[in-house]
Amino acid sequence: MTVYRYFNKIAWNYKWPILMYIILFFIICIINSTGSKEKEMSFNETRLNVGVIDRENSQLSKGLRRYIESRNNIVDTREDESYIKEQIFLEMADAVIIIPEGFDEKVINKEEAVIMYTDERKPQSIQIHNQVNKYLSFANITYKDGVFNLEDVDSALKETVQVNVIDKQGKSNDNGVVDWFRNYFNYTGYIILAIYISAIGLVMSDFTDNNIEMRRRISSRSFLRHNMEIYLGQLTIASVITLMFIMGSIILMGKYLSNVQFTKYVVNLLVFSIAALCLTFLVNNITRNKYAINAISAVLSLGTSFISGIIVPQEVLGEKVLMVAKFFPSYYFVKINDSTISSLLDVKNELLMQLVFGVAFLLIGLIFSKRAQRA
Repeated sequence: MTVYRYFNKIAWNYKWPILMYIILFFIICIINSTGSKEKEMSFNETRLNVGVIDRENSQLSKGLRRYIESRNNIVDTREDESYIKEQIFLEMADAVIIIPEGFDEKVINKEEAVIMYTDERKPQSIQIHNQVNKYLSFANITYKDGVFNLEDVDSALKETVQVNVIDKQGKSNDNGVVDWFRNYFNYTGYIILAIYISAIGLVMSDFTDNNIEMRRRISSRSFLRHNMEIYLGQLTIASVITLMFIMGSIILMGKYLSNVQFTKYVVNLLVFSIAALCLTFLVNNITRNKYAINAISAVLSLGTSFISGIIVPQEVLGEKVLMVAKFFPSYYFVKINDSTISSLLDVKNELLMQLVFGVAFLLIGLIFSKRAQRA
């Protein structure tokens, strides 16, 4: 096992870059785990700075103004589009509502009744749309014999309900444990891909030096035995790295393992590690240049993380982006982590796809390896 020992010895020389990745990852996880225990799972409306201009001056328009005022801060404004846009741009106002003449008639006819300017830079600006639409919808329901029953509207809008937030498994998610595990293992996929390609690639670039290759050819050790020991060394490094991340999740959040589908995460990570190792094998056979390997490591790990859902959730990505992401195992890895299952059979297709990609990377790598041997 001479080759195997020397492979691990060379790998040990690159321990600091690997440890840097791992330590930084766990520091971020510790910060997130502290925050997840105090995560607020209730919804609270934000009081926005809203300007209201009432040109109708009817009972309904006054009622709408009172309702908006009860939930927001009213700011002074004037009916000038340039001035309103300047107010919003300077964040003096989050929204401005203009109630035009003929407002009541438009509400009765269920037409667009108000002119609204909002700060699209702030996600909470949608809140003012919801408030206006809710008030007018309730008002329409009470309209009878040419009169709006605004007292009933106010009573209905004051009613509240008790909402208990539960996670996808039907368990209380007060501590955000499910979200923590999902995010932890998603980001683990990114780190593992970066470390595998970078660390193993750098070792292989040293191990396949021309002088070493010439010595191997004149030695009595067979080519098959030589490669088997190298692959065993790669598998050892990969296993240690993957095990560290699995143990890290247990150490950080071990007391919450019963609240999540931990087996799903572990099996998914092991399968993804196989695919990532095969992809590393392909990269090693494409180039031995250290600078090229570092560049490929950064591009593949970060690029696939963006398009597969690790950094940006899959539900907000476009169809074309997801179509490209499906050509990488990271997409199926994230899809499993984000899903709720009753058994591993529910995600057998996604696990199989990761293995298929692993086999494809391995076969392509063997083609490049064969060409290099002939050269």
